[in-house]
Amino acid sequence: MQAPEQHDEREPLAAVEPIPIRVRFERYDTGVEWQRQAWRLVSVDPGEPGDPLQIRLFRDEAEGYYLNVTAQEPSIFVMWRLQEDEPAAQAATLSYNEAGRWMDAGEIVDRVPMPGEMVPWLAEYVQLHYRPEAGRKKRGAKPSFMRRDEFERMVERERTGAAGRADGNTDRE
Repeated sequence: MQAPEQHDEREPLAAVEPIPIRVRFERYDTGVEWQRQAWRLVSVDPGEPGDPLQIRLFRDEAEGYYLNVTAQEPSIFVMWRLQEDEPAAQAATLSYNEAGRWMDAGEIVDRVPMPGEMVPWLAEYVQLHYRPEAGRKKRGAKPSFMRRDEFERMVERERTGAAGRADGNTDRE
């Protein structure tokens, strides 16, 4: 006798309260002549309600959260810019995909390890909202990508298959 399937009875949250954060950078010596000093992201710490920088979760980013939470080292990604020679955090995310889009757009994005207590929280969100995309049906190689001898065999099979019909009609019914 099989055990009945268990379904998660919890209702997925439409919105998760944003988490206010504070970002800390430090200046360091680079050891190179053309740029003696630079900035690096040091930490992302809990903030106070009303702080402008917040981590928000969105259902359409569930795949990016999944990629992050299943990584060897889950991270918080911070997009930042230099403003008057000082680093200023612009946004933060837990989504690999969103961080990738920021980098594709030419933004500076650094990461810090996600605090351990945040990982199960994000994992629960992923469990409630992430649905892997169904695999697509695989098809054979397209003729334009076949080797010449494979293409010729395919043409011959089609030719003999159509000519081999008793009535000579090549239309399918």
